[in-house]
Amino acid sequence: MNQKVYQLIYRSTALPNIKTEQIMEIVDTAIAFNRQEGITGCLIYDRGHFIQILEGEKDPVDELFKKIKKDARHTNTEILSTGWTKNKIFNSWNMGYIELPDEIKGEKEELARKAKEELAKISTMNDFTSKVFWYNIHSLLTETKFYK
Repeated sequence: MNQKVYQLIYRSTALPNIKTEQIMEIVDTAIAFNRQEGITGCLIYDRGHFIQILEGEKDPVDELFKKIKKDARHTNTEILSTGWTKNKIFNSWNMGYIELPDEIKGEKEELARKAKEELAKISTMNDFTSKVFWYNIHSLLTETKFYK
């Protein structure tokens, strides 16, 4: 098996009343750290919930996740999937960030459409972790059983 990229996906609940500035602090810190460690990924925030995918070598990704779990700006941190793949999804993003405000319906619909397209083309056999990421984004955007 020639799969060299480790992926970890988690979701969590943001603290009530988290401010955009606090989220941007997370992103800014992640960009600097991830660049140094060769980690890429994407953080999605919507209606008080985070979904994040981290990609890179296993040890640095696992160490980063340990730090993320301790972060007081969110709770209910839950790993959704880990796995190996040949290629990064977010190869050029040290940390992409997407916020999905309720008032921008068009952009949410576009991302939901993209998530559906990604789900359709990703093989569960080869890229299960990628499929989990896009499935959870789609679930979050369409409000179907994301959190109970």
